[in-house]
Amino acid sequence: MLFFHIAVFAALMTAIAYKEKEELVDAVPVAVCILVLILYGLSFVNGLAWSDYLAIAGFLAVIVILIRGTGEQRKNIASFCLEELKKPGSIIALFMMIAVPLLVSGKTVTWWDDYNFWATDVKSIFYLNGFAQKYQNVAPEFGDYPPGTQMMKWWFAHFYPSEFKEGLMFAGYYFMNLAFLLPLLKFVKKRNIPVMILAAAALWLFPTCAEVFWCDGCCADYTMAVIYGAFLAAVVDRKGHSRLFYYGRQTLFLMVLVLCKNVAPMWAAFALLFAYGYHIFILEKEERTKADLRWLFLETLLPVLTEGTWLLFCLLNRRVAKLTGTALHMASGSMNVPEVQEELISSFFTAFVRYPLHRWSTFAVDLSPLALFLLILLFVFLLYKRGKIEKKQGWFFGIFAVVSGLCFYGINLISHLTIFAAETQYLDPFGMVSSIERYGAPFTIGSLYLLACLAMSREKENGKEEGKQKENAVNRWAKNFPAGLLFCLVFVFLTADYQSAYRALAGYRSAAAESLKEREDILDEAAESFLLKVGAGKFGSHGRVLYLRDISDISWVRNTYINFEAAPVSVMYGNVDGANMSAADILKAAEDAHAGYLYADEIEGGKELLDELTKNGEFEFGCLYEIEEKEGTPVLVKASLI
Repeated sequence: MLFFHIAVFAALMTAIAYKEKEELVDAVPVAVCILVLILYGLSFVNGLAWSDYLAIAGFLAVIVILIRGTGEQRKNIASFCLEELKKPGSIIALFMMIAVPLLVSGKTVTWWDDYNFWATDVKSIFYLNGFAQKYQNVAPEFGDYPPGTQMMKWWFAHFYPSEFKEGLMFAGYYFMNLAFLLPLLKFVKKRNIPVMILAAAALWLFPTCAEVFWCDGCCADYTMAVIYGAFLAAVVDRKGHSRLFYYGRQTLFLMVLVLCKNVAPMWAAFALLFAYGYHIFILEKEERTKADLRWLFLETLLPVLTEGTWLLFCLLNRRVAKLTGTALHMASGSMNVPEVQEELISSFFTAFVRYPLHRWSTFAVDLSPLALFLLILLFVFLLYKRGKIEKKQGWFFGIFAVVSGLCFYGINLISHLTIFAAETQYLDPFGMVSSIERYGAPFTIGSLYLLACLAMSREKENGKEEGKQKENAVNRWAKNFPAGLLFCLVFVFLTADYQSAYRALAGYRSAAAESLKEREDILDEAAESFLLKVGAGKFGSHGRVLYLRDISDISWVRNTYINFEAAPVSVMYGNVDGANMSAADILKAAEDAHAGYLYADEIEGGKELLDELTKNGEFEFGCLYEIEEKEGTPVLVKASLI
């Protein structure tokens, strides 16, 4: 099936580019969005496996279309494809789309947030062929986290359909992120090998100038950043596109953006504010037609409806994240500002002003969050002075950067005084700058993305195109390295975090075995026995089990690792005090956990109270039980795999 999936995706990219007369690098992220939304729809009915049939049907449809077309049409398609593949941007893109997934395919889950949700949820989706049903999601504390990035991870994991491969999940994650960066390659105009190598390296290094969490994990903040940046660039990239492609691309970007994370609607709102502002303040009146207004309405409506489908699903299935509850408490005014608020505020401003944005030093330039914020405004001014943008565009871009930046940094500070108040790592500026770095990625990377597109756009001098110059060595060099491209390359190479970028691509291999060993050490023999009994990591397994241990054996770290290994089985935990608890307390714990099964390791003094719950009065530790209703009373009955 691998061939059919890849062939149809390639055909989709080509069809978009051919029909809309667009460059291939601009069609890639659009195709990714369409694929993500198709998989998202299938996931509601646990029909992801049906994508195999859709891929075969799509492949056959392409063959039929080509056969039924005229010779002239086939010739035009072939000619278009050949011309696109000759472009340096397409060559670099094709190379990176193959090389990056292959290089990262050996990665294993090591990062805490991946164990908590981002990897555990993908594993569940893989084995369930879609979303878990009510009270069966494997990361209950993150129940309403949207699944946008998970869809692409699943697609790659499905390339090896018989078993979940962590490396393929990472391949999908990096491929999706890379897809939204590829439009930057269209500014490489000459097929010059050194220039193309530098451009490829800069594209990979570019995000590390501001954020490096993506180098080790697969969370959604970086994905939001590249989609947000691609959207801003798509808004200003108006000329030469049909309305369908211009607005359709933006709409698809926002539909996928809102599915990336709970906070994504905020960035979608900033994106729409930018789009509306651009139409009102930058476009001439004759350019703002009724058709444009209708498209803008759809661009607003469809992402809202997309977000609504997920919220409705979460409501019907009682999926909610712990941070969502905390945020609601904050909004209702029932949450107090912590006593350490002065320390948190001091830590925030110290990190904001002084600490390197990506947490440790580079060999050249270390930018603090404040330094990068000011540089973004300086770059807008330089673009105006260079003649890249008009005065009113400079004011608009500058004001938008100030407003969106101040809003984000203000929200980030408030969140540490409320939602994250109990997390003491933020009292240290190093921990605080990590938060600013990660959660601010849409602002920093998105703003830099937009500025890079503006900087690398067609060179102008006093508002007019430069005339032809006499060909010489200097001019040939300038053609290969136009000022905008050269400036972007210099900025990236001076501020990038090479260590993290290398670790993401290849350096992780030296620590992979050690990470797996650490995982094995955390999972003790009792946990291994539990995973075997419940049928962890198997197709067809589903349901929720309450896992009981003695009150002296509490380990939330081990529990998180068990959740990952157990997926798609959902596991809740309880610690039993055999001397002070009753059978009713056990039943209440199972009810609160919405568990259909119960499993217990040996508990001191716990056998007697658990005996009361079994059908024959003899409870066995290390045995899986199903909770059944017998004449209105819950009873434990021995079960096979969940």
